[in-house]
Amino acid sequence: MKSNNIVLIVRSFGLLTIFLLTLGSCARNDDGYPEESNVDSALLPQASFSASATSVEAGSTVTFTNTSINSPSLYTWVLPGATPSYTNEASPTVLYESSGVYDVTLRVRNSIGGGEVFMEGHIEITAPPIIDIDIKAQIRYTFEDNLNSDLDKGLQDITATSAGAETYDIRPGGGGSYVFTGSNALTVPGYTGINGAGSRSVALWVKTTHGSTSALVHWGNTGTFSRSSFKYQSSGVIRFEYQGGGHNGNTTVNDGEWHHVAYTYDGDTIKLYVDGVEDFTISGITVLNTGNTGETDINIGSQLGGSIFQGAIDDVRIFDTVLTSDEVRILSEIK
Repeated sequence: MKSNNIVLIVRSFGLLTIFLLTLGSCARNDDGYPEESNVDSALLPQASFSASATSVEAGSTVTFTNTSINSPSLYTWVLPGATPSYTNEASPTVLYESSGVYDVTLRVRNSIGGGEVFMEGHIEITAPPIIDIDIKAQIRYTFEDNLNSDLDKGLQDITATSAGAETYDIRPGGGGSYVFTGSNALTVPGYTGINGAGSRSVALWVKTTHGSTSALVHWGNTGTFSRSSFKYQSSGVIRFEYQGGGHNGNTTVNDGEWHHVAYTYDGDTIKLYVDGVEDFTISGITVLNTGNTGETDINIGSQLGGSIFQGAIDDVRIFDTVLTSDEVRILSEIK
């Protein structure tokens, strides 16, 4: 116990007499606040708050408003699952990015002492509804810790094969992804893609800082106008290439963040997309004759054994139709 002391000095008959007076009523604890036995509990802060919402979709913000009484001057919020998860603001606004049920703790202090309120499971964060396009891909891979094709949004039931050890990771909010290490590119056995001048679209998510030109999705043997190659350039932009020609996008995607990339071809016009936005377009391209020197199985992360990609890829879809710009945008918004 800490006490407040008053020292009285009295001079009497030339002698110095010291009296030490202890005031027990001012006893304080180790935190500097009056001992509970000496405190009027009605003066202690009583922690309370309100929330702008208690059930929201992932990616939403919640504002917590302090409603504590007895004039607290210090605030400590503990908010697991939120960004930030700890703050001393009186009434913070925080972001919840992942679905789940989260506790909320508020601790407050004034000059007399402290108070706390704990609300278990107070905030429920739900996953946003997945809005997908109606068109089914010829083949789709989601890499949920396996190489099976997805038959919910794809038509072909083909398990891809890896040139090396299968490696998986997570795309935040989007489930699994496949990590290309430089020795584990994928092949789709028995499926040779869209050949000739047929309409096509390819869409996928990619994350990389790779410094070399490499293939994302490829099919068609080597030969003039025979290849259909969706590539990543050493400069960080995407490219559609058909051996005898090719066209680069403008937006770099080599920043180590997830980006959605796509291309479409309708027999005349090539369009490239990055994160749902048209990045490049050119018309009058009528020379494609994919597979004219030989059809090949689909390659993911390589081009006929070369142009090896390093990074992560997710949600690969190959269509035999031209996606609209709105459909590409919707795909880019699926987390």
